[in-house]
Amino acid sequence: MSIRTKGRRRITVDDKLYIWYVAPDDDSPYEQLNIASDDKYLILSCPLGTDTAYVISKGRSFQSKKTNGHWNRYPLPFDIPDVITPKFVEKVILWATQEKSVYSI
Repeated sequence: MSIRTKGRRRITVDDKLYIWYVAPDDDSPYEQLNIASDDKYLILSCPLGTDTAYVISKGRSFQSKKTNGHWNRYPLPFDIPDVITPKFVEKVILWATQEKSVYSI
């Protein structure tokens, strides 16, 4: 089963297709940047407008490692811009798919 793409943007990073969109979060006052790979191994949510920049990993893989099945928060090593652009989305995807040392918060 693939991800719904109607009304959402597509981006290709390292020859892999990702879907991304910004939408209000039902459980908080923030909007969220949502990113998912077409195979659903990488699923990220990034709250916008928070004091601390972080992403929530909801998928089966994060930074080339299998996840524990729980939603984990990881601090972003860079700031979130006021306007979300494809360049910023690519930056988040590259950070989330490359193997680096991160810790969850």
